[in-house]
Amino acid sequence: MTVDHATASDLIAPLPESPGVYRFFGARDELLYIGKSINIRQRVRSHFSSANKASRARRMCSLTSRIEHTVTAGELGALLLENREIKQRQPIFNRRQRRYRQLHTWTLNTGSDGFLTPALYRPAEQQPLWQQDCYGLYRSPRQAQKALEHWVKSHQLCPRRCGLEGGNGPCFSFQLGRCRGACCGKESAGDHNQRLMDALQAHQIRAWPYHGTLVIHESGADGDDFHLIHQWCHLATLPRPPQAADLTTNAANADTCFDLDSYRMLLHFLNRGVTHYVIAP
Repeated sequence: MTVDHATASDLIAPLPESPGVYRFFGARDELLYIGKSINIRQRVRSHFSSANKASRARRMCSLTSRIEHTVTAGELGALLLENREIKQRQPIFNRRQRRYRQLHTWTLNTGSDGFLTPALYRPAEQQPLWQQDCYGLYRSPRQAQKALEHWVKSHQLCPRRCGLEGGNGPCFSFQLGRCRGACCGKESAGDHNQRLMDALQAHQIRAWPYHGTLVIHESGADGDDFHLIHQWCHLATLPRPPQAADLTTNAANADTCFDLDSYRMLLHFLNRGVTHYVIAP
């Protein structure tokens, strides 16, 4: 398949140099791809430029017969809209970003000997993860296991006490000088537990810190967006300050399943100090 340069130019020309979301459609109006950028035209042009080098981009661009776009006030609005649409509409070329409904996390169990042991936990879809102590979010048990292995190695934790190996007596890591002896009486439960908590603390799922719905105000050259967020869930984006009725309507209609990508992007932007305020329930 080849990309016709005249067709590509015709598709790109009407696009704005603004932040937002763009959608590639095929000849039968099938949704091929959803993307976002702080400069829609520039980003779409890069897809067609890379079509000469990458087979996936070449195939996608050669199938594209029209492009739609939605302008947003800024980067966060583009990220939230793209994330929601990909998971609702499931475009053909966006497989990696589709929703994972079975997330995994680590919790801690206390044994009769006082040692804390990580336990892999898969929460229910609608269960708020911050109602208990959970550490890390992973799309598969293997991904979670690799994270635990990294923590054990980097903090010289005992792999046996952390559930990574069985047996009795000194673990293999102790013999190699990589474990401080929690498996054989050389390290107390209190000391090992403290180092385990030190390893996990940076990965603890943050509790929702607001008493009500968070409104993030994003202003740009093309207008304003007001993002409604509650319990880390993106309820809606409005072009004006929300009223009480907006909160009720959007809370009732929103897909409130916890979404890992939304959680991470919201944490990132709140840590950057975006303009926001809280509307009490």
